[in-house]
Amino acid sequence: MGKRRKHINKHKGEYFSNLIRGIDLERLLIVSIDAAKYHQKALICNYFGDIIQDSFFFSTDLKGFNTLLDKMRASIENVNAVKVLVGIEATGHYYEDTVSLLQKDGFEVIIINPLTTHEERSASLNWCKTDDIDLSAIAYCVIHNKGTDSKLTSGIYAELQTLTRCRKSLVNHRSSIKIQIRTIMDSIWKEFQGYPEISDDKPSVIKVFSDLWGKAPRFFMRHYPLPHQILYLGYEGLKQLSKENNLKLRKETIKKLLHAASISNKKDESTLSSELMLLSLYLEQLDLYDKQIEELEHKIEGLAVETEAVLLLTCPKIATTTAAAFIAEIGPIDHYIHAGQLIKKGGTNAMVFQSGGGRGFYTKISKQGNKNLRAVIFTIGKNLSHGNPYFEDFYKRLKSKGKHTHAAYIAVGNKFLKVAFSMLKKGRPFMPPLWEGQSLTVTTSSSIKCVKHAEKAQETLQTILLSQGQKGN
Repeated sequence: MGKRRKHINKHKGEYFSNLIRGIDLERLLIVSIDAAKYHQKALICNYFGDIIQDSFFFSTDLKGFNTLLDKMRASIENVNAVKVLVGIEATGHYYEDTVSLLQKDGFEVIIINPLTTHEERSASLNWCKTDDIDLSAIAYCVIHNKGTDSKLTSGIYAELQTLTRCRKSLVNHRSSIKIQIRTIMDSIWKEFQGYPEISDDKPSVIKVFSDLWGKAPRFFMRHYPLPHQILYLGYEGLKQLSKENNLKLRKETIKKLLHAASISNKKDESTLSSELMLLSLYLEQLDLYDKQIEELEHKIEGLAVETEAVLLLTCPKIATTTAAAFIAEIGPIDHYIHAGQLIKKGGTNAMVFQSGGGRGFYTKISKQGNKNLRAVIFTIGKNLSHGNPYFEDFYKRLKSKGKHTHAAYIAVGNKFLKVAFSMLKKGRPFMPPLWEGQSLTVTTSSSIKCVKHAEKAQETLQTILLSQGQKGN
């Protein structure tokens, strides 16, 4: 058997070459599609750019899709085509239904990054933008193998992707609401969040509550938001209130609360009517977001434990929602040949510049990838850097060399990508080289909240391990 050939464009180039090698290029059809919400436009040409079917619009419903298929089949019959490559620009989410339907019908679909289309237009010294110009650019991107390696997720991965992205959005909205509440409380009574204290000429802030969003602080913001109301209740009143409403206030907390109220700059309640109304509205929104996020997390958890995400849960400091988001963004691990593809997909690969035989140098990360995956990589890197000895040691070495904290988190995240790739490919749990002679228990993370989901996670984990001839503890 001869030595395996290498391609100048690596795996991507090798894959494309194998698609078209040995084919009469006159009979290779290129279908370029410019995606939109209601009406998409397509153009059909051969590999040399000769137009077989002039550009035409088709609607994004089933009738329009059948119109597209009819035009494609007519063109296939016209040139007796032996292969069809479809290129479509990844415009928002509008391209997804078309890609799914075409893949279901057995067509090879190549997804084009909009930035690539823009660069292709610029390369032709054409700074105009029309549907037909875009279609030509997309066709040339397919011909010159400038498509992405991305594949559209489906099934449980697509469902997880939708839910985890929605959760991320809701969490961001909830954070915004919390900032609004803090701002309003600054106007009403800023000492509620903490009061100043100077000891040995060193200023500090003493927090009244360890968690401003716990049950007790929310209760007071909702029912007793003004300092004079707290002072009126007094120590015994607050103690009784705590018992009646199960606030679990400690004596020290009650004393801090009373002290904060006594030193606050008390304002006339009549001047705070707008702030008090907004505070009530924002607290209601906060409760709603909490409920929605909790429901989403329960659903995400139930889906995640049915996938290989359970392998990632054997890694300390990886939460269920984080593992689910990671699996959702990368999709089936069979789509990848090596871990570097995951790093590049997330856009966390460092850009390198080298010329004239020099060693070259690395700069900031490219950010030319999936922004949602990149956010997950950063979160994972941050979590693993504090509490997982295997990754924490790596993080500390980076910091000792002067690495910026955020850059170190990305580096740890990239290291995890390599470990996770191996775990998922081989169906193995997180079992790194042992440190301090301690062994890790092969089990899923305790972050799973639902008992039934935890049992399902163990069942899925054991199934994966047994399929690889391993036994979990």
